[in-house]
Amino acid sequence: LFSDGRSSDGQVQRWMRGGSSLVLRRIRMTLDTWEQIDRTSRELSVGRTLDTGAPLTGTAEGDPADFEAVDEVGLPVIPPESHMARARQRNRGEAMLRRPYNYDDPPERGEISNSGLIFAAYMADPVRTYVPVQQRLAEQDALNTWTIPIGSAVFTLPPGAPEGGYVGQGLFEG
Repeated sequence: LFSDGRSSDGQVQRWMRGGSSLVLRRIRMTLDTWEQIDRTSRELSVGRTLDTGAPLTGTAEGDPADFEAVDEVGLPVIPPESHMARARQRNRGEAMLRRPYNYDDPPERGEISNSGLIFAAYMADPVRTYVPVQQRLAEQDALNTWTIPIGSAVFTLPPGAPEGGYVGQGLFEG
């Protein structure tokens, strides 16, 4: 049995139908070298403005990104190698709920910073959803220069409890 509730033949187990999976990652940001590049380069690496979090084609964090927009000389406003462009959902199968949580721990000996984020992504099928996105990021993500994955885990979240039942009840039913 795999962590996403599938058996070795790839079938979702009955007790997992209607459940979700959680991919949890701790990603360290090498702020020492990140701060050495200019603001424009940082924003192009991410695909967002640093002060508001807005896509480079918008004004607010929640604005939709226009990945087809070009500047006055014909270059993409949001570079195709930016983190935002590489991580975006390309089809319905890649739909997931994502949430980053920043952390800032005391630096280790000899280091300036120990900061980054805990990334949580909820989805129905991590193989179909998360793996293709992660492969794109591994192939070419401008942010990779300043990030170090520290650890990852995949958790199975069984479906909600039936009326009068309890979460995980399907695990114990024949």
